[in-house]
Amino acid sequence: MTDARTGPTLAQQARTALAQARLGSLVSRKEAPAGSPTVVRVIDQPDGQPLVELEPESRLVRLLSWCPMVTVAVPGPSPYRALHLTGTATRCEGPDPRRTAYRLTLLSTRLVSTTSVTVPVLAFCEAAPDPLWRQAPAALAHLGEAHAAELLACVRAHDLPGALAVVPRALDQYGLELAVITHEGVRTVRLTVPGAPVSSFAEVGNGLRAMLTCRCQDCRQRTLGERRDR
Repeated sequence: MTDARTGPTLAQQARTALAQARLGSLVSRKEAPAGSPTVVRVIDQPDGQPLVELEPESRLVRLLSWCPMVTVAVPGPSPYRALHLTGTATRCEGPDPRRTAYRLTLLSTRLVSTTSVTVPVLAFCEAAPDPLWRQAPAALAHLGEAHAAELLACVRAHDLPGALAVVPRALDQYGLELAVITHEGVRTVRLTVPGAPVSSFAEVGNGLRAMLTCRCQDCRQRTLGERRDR
């Protein structure tokens, strides 16, 4: 039985953003709002309560011993600019012994754009990152570079005959999201994967999967060019 929804929930989008993040900016409540953010390494955890790693000489190591309340910001899913995770940072053992690690116990999660949307902490922690999140960035880049004309033809045939251009914006277990440029402006269009939600590329329909996993001539030429440039 498949999910009746056509796209991921806000909690799923936020969890995927955290899974994809490698770096983030951290602000201690001791310094906010005047304090400048510190770049930290962010490591997602299965329960949604991430680890952050600081350089041992960071001034925040001392500050967090006094006031452990922090906000960590990582890039957000489109159309949101950032995901803000606020909570208490507890020192712990991390994967890199050269850095000082903290586990963040979440008190609030927000998706931030021109306005902020609160994601309930329980829903955020219970959500799972999208199963395609590891492959999605490369797949989107590939679609935009090698298959924009095919995607444009698809959109023109099914929804918007006046479409001028398309930009692949998101790929998830429910489908492909496109920004479609028309004379009237920019619209968002989703191409739903039959049988969604899927759990891997192998379950994606033949047409889209062929574009996602192809070894087309343009791709081979780019790969050869990259090798020659090395």
